Amino acid sequence: MNLIAKYLTIPLLFSFLVACYAMFIGKHNQANLLGLFIYGTLFYAAPFFLLAIFSWFLNLSKRTVHSGFIGMTLALLIIASLWLLPPDPSGLPMQWMVYWPLALILSLAFICAQLFYTNLKKT
Repeated sequence: MNLIAKYLTIPLLFSFLVACYAMFIGKHNQANLLGLFIYGTLFYAAPFFLLAIFSWFLNLSKRTVHSGFIGMTLALLIIASLWLLPPDPSGLPMQWMVYWPLALILSLAFICAQLFYTNLKKT
Protein backbone atom coordinates (compact mmCIF):
# COMPACT_ATOMS: atom_id res chain seq x y z
CA MET A 1 0.00 0.00 0.00
CA ASN A 2 2.93 2.31 0.69
CA LEU A 3 4.20 1.80 -2.87
CA ILE A 4 0.80 2.73 -4.30
CA ALA A 5 0.60 5.90 -2.20
CA LYS A 6 4.03 6.98 -3.41
CA TYR A 7 3.13 6.48 -7.05
CA LEU A 8 -0.19 8.30 -6.67
CA THR A 9 1.70 11.45 -5.71
CA ILE A 10 3.19 11.64 -9.22
CA PRO A 11 -0.04 12.62 -11.03
CA LEU A 12 -1.04 14.86 -8.11
CA LEU A 13 2.19 16.82 -8.34
CA PHE A 14 2.01 16.92 -12.12
CA SER A 15 -1.56 18.25 -12.00
CA PHE A 16 -0.53 20.93 -9.54
CA LEU A 17 2.41 21.97 -11.72
CA VAL A 18 0.22 22.10 -14.84
CA ALA A 19 -2.38 24.20 -13.02
CA CYS A 20 0.30 26.60 -11.75
CA TYR A 21 1.84 26.81 -15.20
CA ALA A 22 -1.54 27.63 -16.75
CA MET A 23 -2.10 30.29 -14.12
CA PHE A 24 1.31 31.90 -14.59
CA ILE A 25 1.15 32.13 -18.39
CA GLY A 26 -1.86 34.39 -17.93
CA LYS A 27 -4.71 32.42 -19.50
CA HIS A 28 -6.31 31.56 -16.15
CA ASN A 29 -6.63 33.33 -12.80
CA GLN A 30 -6.39 32.13 -9.21
CA ALA A 31 -10.10 31.26 -9.13
CA ASN A 32 -9.52 28.70 -11.88
CA LEU A 33 -6.51 27.15 -10.15
CA LEU A 34 -8.58 24.79 -7.99
CA GLY A 35 -10.73 23.69 -10.92
CA LEU A 36 -7.69 23.09 -13.11
CA PHE A 37 -6.04 21.10 -10.34
CA ILE A 38 -9.12 18.95 -9.67
CA TYR A 39 -9.82 18.20 -13.34
CA GLY A 40 -6.14 17.62 -14.03
CA THR A 41 -5.88 15.24 -11.10
CA LEU A 42 -8.92 13.29 -12.25
CA PHE A 43 -7.51 13.03 -15.77
CA TYR A 44 -3.86 12.27 -15.01
CA ALA A 45 -4.45 10.03 -11.99
CA ALA A 46 -7.22 7.85 -13.47
CA PRO A 47 -4.87 5.17 -14.87
CA PHE A 48 -2.88 5.18 -11.62
CA PHE A 49 -6.05 4.72 -9.56
CA LEU A 50 -7.24 1.91 -11.82
CA LEU A 51 -3.97 0.02 -11.44
CA ALA A 52 -4.09 0.59 -7.68
CA ILE A 53 -7.60 -0.85 -7.52
CA PHE A 54 -6.73 -3.84 -9.73
CA SER A 55 -3.57 -4.57 -7.76
CA TRP A 56 -5.55 -4.47 -4.53
CA PHE A 57 -8.31 -6.78 -5.81
CA LEU A 58 -5.97 -9.18 -7.62
CA ASN A 59 -3.34 -9.11 -4.86
CA LEU A 60 -0.49 -8.54 -7.32
CA SER A 61 3.13 -8.67 -6.25
CA LYS A 62 5.07 -5.50 -5.57
CA ARG A 63 7.25 -6.09 -8.62
CA THR A 64 4.23 -6.31 -10.88
CA VAL A 65 2.62 -3.19 -9.43
CA HIS A 66 5.91 -1.32 -9.57
CA SER A 67 6.48 -2.19 -13.21
CA GLY A 68 2.92 -1.15 -14.11
CA PHE A 69 3.38 2.20 -12.40
CA ILE A 70 6.68 2.71 -14.21
CA GLY A 71 4.90 2.22 -17.52
CA MET A 72 2.20 4.74 -16.56
CA THR A 73 4.76 7.25 -15.37
CA LEU A 74 6.59 6.88 -18.67
CA ALA A 75 3.33 7.52 -20.53
CA LEU A 76 2.79 10.66 -18.46
CA LEU A 77 6.32 11.86 -19.23
CA ILE A 78 5.89 11.20 -22.95
CA ILE A 79 2.61 13.10 -23.09
CA ALA A 80 4.04 15.94 -21.01
CA SER A 81 7.07 16.21 -23.27
CA LEU A 82 4.84 16.38 -26.34
CA TRP A 83 2.87 19.17 -24.68
CA LEU A 84 5.62 21.18 -23.00
CA LEU A 85 8.58 20.96 -25.37
CA PRO A 86 6.86 22.18 -28.54
CA PRO A 87 4.05 24.39 -27.21
CA ASP A 88 0.68 23.05 -28.36
CA PRO A 89 -1.81 25.87 -29.04
CA SER A 90 -4.57 23.50 -30.17
CA GLY A 91 -6.11 22.79 -26.77
CA LEU A 92 -4.25 19.52 -26.22
CA PRO A 93 -6.46 17.12 -28.22
CA MET A 94 -3.58 14.68 -28.68
CA GLN A 95 -3.02 14.59 -24.95
CA TRP A 96 -6.68 13.86 -24.29
CA MET A 97 -6.88 11.11 -26.91
CA VAL A 98 -3.53 9.39 -26.38
CA TYR A 99 -2.70 9.48 -22.65
CA TRP A 100 -5.03 6.76 -21.31
CA PRO A 101 -4.43 4.24 -24.14
CA LEU A 102 -0.68 4.89 -23.97
CA ALA A 103 -0.71 4.41 -20.20
CA LEU A 104 -2.58 1.13 -20.61
CA ILE A 105 -0.27 -0.14 -23.35
CA LEU A 106 2.96 0.82 -21.57
CA SER A 107 1.84 -0.52 -18.19
CA LEU A 108 0.80 -3.84 -19.74
CA ALA A 109 4.07 -3.99 -21.68
CA PHE A 110 6.11 -3.35 -18.54
CA ILE A 111 4.08 -5.88 -16.53
CA CYS A 112 4.46 -8.53 -19.25
CA ALA A 113 8.19 -7.83 -19.52
CA GLN A 114 8.55 -8.16 -15.77
CA LEU A 115 6.60 -11.44 -15.71
CA PHE A 116 8.60 -12.79 -18.66
CA TYR A 117 11.88 -11.84 -16.98
CA THR A 118 10.81 -13.43 -13.70
CA ASN A 119 9.77 -16.66 -15.41
CA LEU A 120 12.96 -16.69 -17.48
CA LYS A 121 15.03 -16.17 -14.36
CA LYS A 122 13.35 -19.13 -12.63
CA THR A 123 14.24 -21.56 -15.41
